[in-house]
Amino acid sequence: MTRLGDIATIVDCEHKTAPVDESGEFFAVGTPAMKDNTIDFSQARRINEATFRAWTRRLRPQASDILLAREAPVGPVVRVPAEANVAPGQRTVLIRPDKSSVEARFLYYLLCSPPVQTHMATMAAGSTVAHLNVADVRELALPTMPPLHTQRAIAEILGSLDDKIATNELLRAKTGNMTAALFEAEFGNLPDSKLEDHAHVNAEKVTPTNGTLRYLDIASVGVGSYEEPALLDWKDAPGRARRRVRSGDVVWSTVRPGRRSHALVLDTGQDLVASTGLAVITHRSGHFAWLYEATRRPRFLEYLESVAEGSAYPAVKPAFFSSAPVPDASNEAIVAFETRAEPLLWRYEAARAENIRLARTRDELLHALMSGRITVKDAENRVKEEV
Repeated sequence: MTRLGDIATIVDCEHKTAPVDESGEFFAVGTPAMKDNTIDFSQARRINEATFRAWTRRLRPQASDILLAREAPVGPVVRVPAEANVAPGQRTVLIRPDKSSVEARFLYYLLCSPPVQTHMATMAAGSTVAHLNVADVRELALPTMPPLHTQRAIAEILGSLDDKIATNELLRAKTGNMTAALFEAEFGNLPDSKLEDHAHVNAEKVTPTNGTLRYLDIASVGVGSYEEPALLDWKDAPGRARRRVRSGDVVWSTVRPGRRSHALVLDTGQDLVASTGLAVITHRSGHFAWLYEATRRPRFLEYLESVAEGSAYPAVKPAFFSSAPVPDASNEAIVAFETRAEPLLWRYEAARAENIRLARTRDELLHALMSGRITVKDAENRVKEEV
């Protein structure tokens, strides 16, 4: 066993909120900006150089350093980018691997792995708000480290999967931009109608039965995407699992809409059920491409933010979604748009699904390599098959 504190320097964040400077060229990265092991700069706090220096006075971040969230939630991990323009936000720690004993990218993959994530969650459980102290992070137990040359080989193998994931994310971004541009060119200057003129909101409730379901909750929905839904027995499903999701539906978080948690769902597989914390939106004629673009426009988000109620966790009542503004488009124009946009969004979905598979393979390979069940050569061959 290896203690994290034995192979890395660990420095706590500032215990206050960094002041925002919209013209600043640096970012304070807190837990809202750490999702899917990448930094979402739209959720980070933009700061100026003076604040950056103050927030990093104990240890200035550099490329290959790691940020770990120790509260709200516990466990997200991101790498400091090559620009090294990020400071630890609240509830995070900065980790600098000791290069003489651990390969930085190998440690990153190890901290992201399901066994270590589960171990951190177990350590954090039991308090009113699940969290890890800095001392807990230093005491985090890791498997015995293989030799450095093996760590580097493993990191290179897993990195090739991450490179493919990154390529798919670029494809998704390009595809999303293309469909948005097509939408604005066709419908951007039209007056508004209401969402209820085109779609149903939370139209189909479900009653628990026997068998299994795939459960989609708020935490698994991000900006334009979602994680693989949890597979549960009906008897184990949360009581808030009450909304049926069909292929072509759009889901939007009803809580904190400013975080833009929404996604188009195309590959539903087994019964897919959403938390009541998600609004499920279904186009009356199945025109999912138009629906998705109409509900991810800034004007739609601005409306949700304006009707959200509450201070700590502003929430939108599902009924308010029905009155949200969307372009007053004719059915003929929508059908014409679908012909062009649907193939693009299926490509968008295929890249998402492939990334889930690749990430699962990456985690499985790391576990198998660490346990000695497969060799580095075996892993290399497996990766060649995947990518």
